Amino acid sequence: MRKRFSAPQWAAWMEQFESSELTVAEFCQQIHVSVNSFYVWRRKLKASPVDLFVPVVVKPNSQVCVDFPCGAVLRVDNQIESLRPVLETLAQIQGAEA
Repeated sequence: MRKRFSAPQWAAWMEQFESSELTVAEFCQQIHVSVNSFYVWRRKLKASPVDLFVPVVVKPNSQVCVDFPCGAVLRVDNQIESLRPVLETLAQIQGAEA
């Protein structure tokens, strides 16, 4: 069975790799992951940093818009009843990807 590693673990490995003088293949062999996984995670971490926070300003009686990197836009009424399930789902998705 394949072992899955979290985004923070991969971010730490990327920092270790940058400070090492190893090739990608040598580094991957040391940490027991595939070279393909290394490149996939390097691309993911560059595309969406783990610690990225975006300020949000919500006006009364408006909609909250979430723009995703893929180009999709999610619009939700600015009501706690509408926002709570959306935010919970996004948190679950983020946790599953990490």
